[in-house]
Amino acid sequence: MKKFEYILAASVLHDQAGIRGIFDKYEPLLNRAGGLEVAGTTGRKPGDGVFYFILTGGTEAFVLESLKLRGLEGAAGKNIPLVLIAHGKQNSLPAALELAAWARQRGRASQVIQLAGTDDAKGQEELEATAALVQSLSAMRKSKIGLVGKPSDWLVASNQAPEIVKASWGTTVLPIAFQRLVEAMETEQQGEKRSLPESFIRNASYRREASDEDLGKSELILRALKTLVEKEKLDGLSLRCFDLLTLNESTGCFALAQLASEGIDAGCEGDVPSIVALRWMRILSGKPAWMANPSVIRKKEGGKGNMLIAHCTVPLSLVPEYGIRSHFESGKGAAISGSLPKGPVTLVRIGGTKLDTVWAAEGWLKESPSGEGLCRTQAVIELANDDIDVLLKNPLGNHLVMALGNWVTAIDRYTDWAGLNRI
Repeated sequence: MKKFEYILAASVLHDQAGIRGIFDKYEPLLNRAGGLEVAGTTGRKPGDGVFYFILTGGTEAFVLESLKLRGLEGAAGKNIPLVLIAHGKQNSLPAALELAAWARQRGRASQVIQLAGTDDAKGQEELEATAALVQSLSAMRKSKIGLVGKPSDWLVASNQAPEIVKASWGTTVLPIAFQRLVEAMETEQQGEKRSLPESFIRNASYRREASDEDLGKSELILRALKTLVEKEKLDGLSLRCFDLLTLNESTGCFALAQLASEGIDAGCEGDVPSIVALRWMRILSGKPAWMANPSVIRKKEGGKGNMLIAHCTVPLSLVPEYGIRSHFESGKGAAISGSLPKGPVTLVRIGGTKLDTVWAAEGWLKESPSGEGLCRTQAVIELANDDIDVLLKNPLGNHLVMALGNWVTAIDRYTDWAGLNRI
């Protein structure tokens, strides 16, 4: 399966037959890593990063000319990483380092990958990881997120404007008037008896508080949001969900959970940093992430502390078991009390006035309780005291985003390449 395109760079001063012989030896490795050779003079712009296999020294001018032909030499290519693959002979590495320095001088992300031999498993792994990283940068730039209603009034540090998101992440944020959701709900309701989310009800371990009427309203909200997603071609959305309580005493908890399970990242309260983080972590991990409130944070002796996070919605695909309850704060509508699996997790928060600062930490999900007095889905996560210190001393806002698995290495590389600040 193709993961990246690469261009061969070789000096005309070198023996061409010998140079081709070097490439023939490395081509199987590049193929296994998902590489596809393309012509260096093509005018077609790559969708993700630009990879060059530097076969010899003296190729710097060729690479710059190739970038120019693709329209990627100057400002237009600044956000597209330059990846330089080197081997141990023919002055390949010196040329790669010179080109990497040229890129860095211009504020452009670059990386040199050294192949130790034709069966270099570590080098192949590095190529695959780098290809995934440049694809994630591209995917964030191509993403389109809908903001259904304005950010909730209490999110005084989490309401960055669309142009801020565009400048820092390349992601498009489309403001959508809440009235459009209301109109879509009215359209869905006309001439049709309100249906229930049958599979959601059937697969629940238990059900309390939420009535059939509540669940019917939840299904209606889901269908209306899907209408907006399809019409605007959205990859994700954040909903000013508390307005639904005053509209018809319903909540968006089920709708957001179902959308996230179906591949549309969905956040609450119109929180801009959180929906960007939800989209980001899906792109990095391949799975939906969970947005939650940090309810309790405690440092402990021994270097690790605990954090309790909670929210009334969670992607259904993340919880092997769940119950149906009411929304915690209001006692109305339908919410989800999910049981998250134990194991490694990564917590993320992005913020700042320019939305260019990232806090991230790896931890271990120890349990998923269901205590009263908190939002319905809950998780206790163990993480390092040092990470807790940074979060509390340099808070970036309210909600956190949790992804299953360990993703800090990928996050660190992404923030470095994207020019974001990592705390």
